[in-house]
Amino acid sequence: MSNIKEKYYNKSFQIKKIVIKSMNTENIDKKNFKDYIKSNQKIIITILVVIFLIICLFLWFDHSKKNKRIEISENYIEAKVFLINKNFNSSFEILKNIIYQKDIIYSPLSLFLIIDQDLEKDKNLVSKYFDEVLSIKGLNQEDLNLLKLKKAIYIAEGINEKELLDLLNPIINSESVWKIQSIKFLADFYFEKKEFNKAEQYYSKLLNEKNNLNIDKNDIERKLKLIKK
Repeated sequence: MSNIKEKYYNKSFQIKKIVIKSMNTENIDKKNFKDYIKSNQKIIITILVVIFLIICLFLWFDHSKKNKRIEISENYIEAKVFLINKNFNSSFEILKNIIYQKDIIYSPLSLFLIIDQDLEKDKNLVSKYFDEVLSIKGLNQEDLNLLKLKKAIYIAEGINEKELLDLLNPIINSESVWKIQSIKFLADFYFEKKEFNKAEQYYSKLLNEKNNLNIDKNDIERKLKLIKK
């Protein structure tokens, strides 16, 4: 019985030692932590201030971006109202300004409206507007492809062949939704210029494409017959 008590006492004593040691270690850790905080107080405060400023800056930027988008959308609506009232100059100035704002939504829309309403006669300037919109970061690939195709169509008369191919070949060599329209445009471009070998090449390519359901195959076959005469 005494042996059992002795064993129990020894075991209890060992547990107490472990607990005391643990408490001492914890106290040491707390002391070390407090000492660390005290000795690095300036650095810690600086880090906290920087984090706070970054969060504030992010929230401000997000808020500013939303406000800017609202302002641009209101300007776009104002430009359309000017168009309805046949105040073309005022509408054009607003739309041109929106293009240079490089907004992912309203800059392309403004460019298309300028073209549709023929607000700018100088095609070189319109080409520069295209370049401004094409340089907008964040545009998805299909929007970029559409812009390139529209630019090619718009300036086709004054554009050299290399520039035209630079615009359209990346679309033609992809699986873009604008691939068929790009091939068709190049085929018609060469046909009008009486470069029939190149026109035939693109018309034939067009007929062999899988997703060519919306093209006028009778018109293409008619043109191919004319080329082969």
